[in-house]
Amino acid sequence: MKRILGVLLCMAVLISTFAGCSSGKESSGTSDSSVTQQTLDPNKKIELKMWTMLTTNACMTNMNNQLAEFTKKYPNITVKLEPMTFDNVYARLMTAVQGNSLPDVLDCIEGHVAFLQSKNAIVPVDNLIDDLGGKSAFTQKYLQWASKDDKTWALPDWSLHQEVWYRTDLYKKYGLSIPKTWDELAQNAKKLNIDSNNDGKTDVYGMAIPLGRNMVAQQTYSQFLYSAGVNIFDPATGKYAFGDNKAMAVKAMDAMIKIYKESSPSGSIDWTWTDFRTAMVKGTVAQTNEWGAIIAQAKEQNPQMLDNLSCFPMPGPEGAPKGSCGGTYYMCVTKSTSDRQLASELLLKFLFQKDMLAQRANTRPVYALPTMTAAFNSDTYNSDDMVKKFSKEIKDIYIKVLPTEERNGFEHGLNTAASEIESSNIMGDAIQNVLLKGWSTTKAVDWLDQQLQSIINK
Repeated sequence: MKRILGVLLCMAVLISTFAGCSSGKESSGTSDSSVTQQTLDPNKKIELKMWTMLTTNACMTNMNNQLAEFTKKYPNITVKLEPMTFDNVYARLMTAVQGNSLPDVLDCIEGHVAFLQSKNAIVPVDNLIDDLGGKSAFTQKYLQWASKDDKTWALPDWSLHQEVWYRTDLYKKYGLSIPKTWDELAQNAKKLNIDSNNDGKTDVYGMAIPLGRNMVAQQTYSQFLYSAGVNIFDPATGKYAFGDNKAMAVKAMDAMIKIYKESSPSGSIDWTWTDFRTAMVKGTVAQTNEWGAIIAQAKEQNPQMLDNLSCFPMPGPEGAPKGSCGGTYYMCVTKSTSDRQLASELLLKFLFQKDMLAQRANTRPVYALPTMTAAFNSDTYNSDDMVKKFSKEIKDIYIKVLPTEERNGFEHGLNTAASEIESSNIMGDAIQNVLLKGWSTTKAVDWLDQQLQSIINK
């Protein structure tokens, strides 16, 4: 995740660089719609290129196995899989567009889909969605984020999610209940500041509030914003909405900073994902806002901790949250000749069978959830040992969290400004100016509003 930084910082430059570019790929014989109703010549050999950002050993091994199964079914089609890391993905996309060498299929995140769609480099996948059971077969938010001009431009693969992960043993020991409001969350956190050695020093902090300037602060703050119903763009109209909700944005920042000052290590102002996950797994914080990746980390580094972990949705200011901050990975098909495009769409239809989708999610259990109901309910997905152990938490996330998720700037669908907003680090700057330079939260939110409008207008 740390490597996302270098990628996102390139986004604003790249958008400008490609302002006049098309995909550069040969588009003869294609259209802006799926070609899966056509017939592929069984005698024509096709080698597809696929780039993936899911590069762990488990992910790559699983994907190569799935591609081998695909080739057995379609022996005239082979697929060359190439990993692409967060630190070079946009540079590779830039080179590929300029050099007429985009891969046929990409496994990527929202910002890349938005970027490629704005360059007329990918095709809609609505016919594929119909073939896979229609939009109702997927978690709706992820289709919305990939939609523009009444078309859907990518298939959502993995669901990502944030909620508060906490120590059940400490909640029980101190008689705490699941918080229903921001104030209750802050009270719980304060009670969980523990001096276990009786030496006058806190050695377990009540709640990690990670505020690393690059992306982490934005994700932490966005969880408070979305729980209060504050969006950057109106999900229904697409109009800029943050400026109309500055009063609540100030309250959200106040609530977050209150917990940081009272119950989070002071050094967490610079914490990234690794820092707060490690602190949680080692037991030096009692709870944190997190994506579920601590499960795999705890399994590897401190298996005993697994029996003491559970989660709940981030509460809203006065009750049930209105939303949460999330994300997903997507697969998209680039524009090409009709036979290559058809072969690519056949590949996606194969990969989005319920068991294939479930297998990919199981390479990162709890952190990744299947985006399709059939895969989520499948025996394949539910056979994983961590999925079994955290089945209650996963079902709660699937029912209570995923349907309410938003992604900064994508609330109304694909939007190239969203990637520039994320890469700008303006939320991290606003928060750190409050903590380090004495800004009021009102000043920080006013400045943030100005920066957002500047990016959008540009």
